[in-house]
Amino acid sequence: MNRSVADFEKLCNRLPDCSASELCILQPVLYMYLDPDRIPAKSTPAAATDIELVYRSLLVIIATLGYIDGSGIGSAGSEKQYLISAWNRVAPWLIFFHDQFIMCRANYRPVDKMAAIRIVASLLFHVSIVSDKRSGTTLPITPALYRPIAELWLLALKTKDKDVVCFSSSSGPARFTSFRVFGSFSVSSCIQDESFVTILLEVSGGIDAVTSAALKYLKSLRSMAKAPDIASDTFKLKLLVPMFSHCISIIATTSMLDAAIREAYILRQSVKEIFWALRVLQSLPLGKESMAEALASSFTYLDFLLKRADDPASALHQALCAHAFETMVHISPSGPLEESKLVETDPRRINEAFFRILFKYSLDDKILSYVCKHVDAWSNNLGPIVRQEKYLLDIWSSVEQTLRVYGTLRSKAETIWWPSPSEKGWVLQCHCGGTAEDIRFRQCAGCQVVRYCSKRCQRDSWHSHHRLSCIFLKAAVGSSTPHRIKRSLRLLAGLEVVHMQRKWDNILRLFAAARCEYPKDRERLVLELSLDKNDESVRPLRDYIFLFNGLSENEVVDRISSSWPDSRGRLHGLFLCSAITIHDRYWSRQILYSPRIALDMEIVRQTLSRNSQDV
Repeated sequence: MNRSVADFEKLCNRLPDCSASELCILQPVLYMYLDPDRIPAKSTPAAATDIELVYRSLLVIIATLGYIDGSGIGSAGSEKQYLISAWNRVAPWLIFFHDQFIMCRANYRPVDKMAAIRIVASLLFHVSIVSDKRSGTTLPITPALYRPIAELWLLALKTKDKDVVCFSSSSGPARFTSFRVFGSFSVSSCIQDESFVTILLEVSGGIDAVTSAALKYLKSLRSMAKAPDIASDTFKLKLLVPMFSHCISIIATTSMLDAAIREAYILRQSVKEIFWALRVLQSLPLGKESMAEALASSFTYLDFLLKRADDPASALHQALCAHAFETMVHISPSGPLEESKLVETDPRRINEAFFRILFKYSLDDKILSYVCKHVDAWSNNLGPIVRQEKYLLDIWSSVEQTLRVYGTLRSKAETIWWPSPSEKGWVLQCHCGGTAEDIRFRQCAGCQVVRYCSKRCQRDSWHSHHRLSCIFLKAAVGSSTPHRIKRSLRLLAGLEVVHMQRKWDNILRLFAAARCEYPKDRERLVLELSLDKNDESVRPLRDYIFLFNGLSENEVVDRISSSWPDSRGRLHGLFLCSAITIHDRYWSRQILYSPRIALDMEIVRQTLSRNSQDV
């Protein structure tokens, strides 16, 4: 056959009447004009014939892909193998069409921009999803296609045409889906390659642009799910869950490859957007297996942030604000899953893990504040669902009881034991009585806990009592614990008090044993309370001297003896002081100086000093 556009057009017009076996025979003809050697350096009128032949060839290939992806009849295996073997002829022309006609880098454009987008996007989309069932291999996406894929991913957000990606089917008319569905599928197939991420950052213009685009995809998914044309189309509806999972895969992979991208996602509230989108998907008539897949991808990303982010509590708070708790429990199936379902994607196990995460972060003031406002609604609305699984009910009952106790204890500590004039309640604020709205409180540079309304107030406080309590407040906050531990200082102090009251008899026995074990340190014994393990021990002060920033044992003893009022009068005469242990965000053991004693040193002595000045 000569290179005649008219002759090839006649052949194309006869293809709809061909059977599947005849199309298999004609496969070499469909690819004969896709010669990489005939790709011009630039689109010009001299190359119009070659461009027109390639354009029509690609249109025909797309029209026959309904047989290749398994939806057609007949011997589709040979067609699929031919597409795989001819991909090195197709890919260079796709790059040419993208560069010259989609990105408009050529003055002579015989192919319309939207027509070029339909061809390139449809073929790349099929490359992403079509696989060889016998070998399990996917069509190769070469590094040369990385830049076109990255540019198309960004372009899809700006394109107004909703349906541009073509699916052919031998059983009916061709079907189309959104350009944005293509974007998430194609990028997810090559996002694991660091060189692609580098190109994506270069094309988009930096980290902020990548994070912004990824989150726009999630937001667009929420609007797509509510669109009438998608909600009424089962074919398009089924594509939303894979698109959602691929969007999260893009976000998670870029987060793993670059810490700056990860923190940018958190700053832009990626977790909140993900769980809002998941909540929208939950309202659609999708199968429980699809929703279990979507839930697993969401929780995997959240779990990654809780382990690697600089501020994991903020990520968890975003999830809670987007109703992650309610969505997860409602997705949990009441009946058994398929045997082939992976354990990692079982929603019941995800719910169990999420309950334990709530317990782990219940000491964070921000998390506890949110939970205390919603725990009643959770129990009333989600109780019947959780009761369908006994082991989930047992875990939730334990977590719920702990959350309620923590909330009550924190309220008591903030209003009765260690009150503060601050409306926020989480900072120790000066008691000078200043109420001006324009006051900008200054934080103590030493302990970074107490705040003052003026330099004069800070100077007076330092000379009266804070010069003694500052180093102990710093030891109570810790150096490697999260910044928000300051907000939970009163809660930790309250837990310390309750722990001592509950285990006092055992503490006395430990004290007697320690006096025999450490005869030279009888006056320097420290009570250590493990709040998370409900355990206690007694050891000498020298094992805890690292908490006090270079002070010697004698200096620590002198300062504690002169500055601790011990308003409850239970430890003086037994122990020098106490300490607590909790787990930090890396789940490693963190030893802190007693928050109870540190608060007594600051608040009680400040109150006594203020009263003496009044007298």
